[in-house]
Amino acid sequence: MAAFATFQNRVAVLTGGAAGIGLELMLQLVSRGAHVAACDVDRKSLEAAVRRARKLNPDVSVTAHLHDVSEENSVARLVKEVAREHGTDAIHLLFNNAGVVGGGSFVAGPRDEWERTFAVSWFGTYYCTRAFLPMLIAAEQGVIVNTSSVNGLWASLGAGSPHTAYSSAKFAIRGFTESLLVDLRTHAPHVSAVLVMPGHVRTKMPAPPRSWRRALNSLFANYQPLSAKEAAEAILGAVSTGDWRVVIGQDAEAIDARVRAEPQSAYD
Repeated sequence: MAAFATFQNRVAVLTGGAAGIGLELMLQLVSRGAHVAACDVDRKSLEAAVRRARKLNPDVSVTAHLHDVSEENSVARLVKEVAREHGTDAIHLLFNNAGVVGGGSFVAGPRDEWERTFAVSWFGTYYCTRAFLPMLIAAEQGVIVNTSSVNGLWASLGAGSPHTAYSSAKFAIRGFTESLLVDLRTHAPHVSAVLVMPGHVRTKMPAPPRSWRRALNSLFANYQPLSAKEAAEAILGAVSTGDWRVVIGQDAEAIDARVRAEPQSAYD
């Protein structure tokens, strides 16, 4: 994809912006001169994150938007808010970062938890991309950054630890983003897509169970999780240089290589 030369005075929409990788993306975007519309469902944390971003760079516009991206009507309202509060009909960056963990077992777990996890993690990405695509196309250059996961490469947390809802959503995001590469090149060549696949990153999301370090014959037993700041740096670095596939962390890199080399035994 084309390199994204500068973030200065570009408009970015960011979901899941209240904490973790989303918060770090917002802070790094504003430090580079981008205007940011941050969305989350946690009002208190979102408002605190936005105050912090505004203090970091008072010269850019940073707005808070309380919406549930798993609900299409809420996303439609978000689009209108962004256009109104940023005074624009175009955005340059869409970061589909929102996600939740849950719904481990399809067989034995509660259906409502499974569907909520899948809805936030997958439909949030779909609804936001669908809704903001006209504003991305209206810009001179646009980038859609979709956060999948190492569980978009390998649908497990290790032996005895099913991870079905989250993995299904992250596989969907991976396939969607890769298919967008061809679609955008054909129908909107000035807009590109970036696929982000982090391993375990130190955030407020639940840490993997002990089976994670023992997984795949302890392939990555001694890995050190990256910080959210390091993950955000890797993501923005890829956008800047035009890399469309971003695998983040020693565990994700190990799993990526292992599953590609020996897919038949990945779930033994």
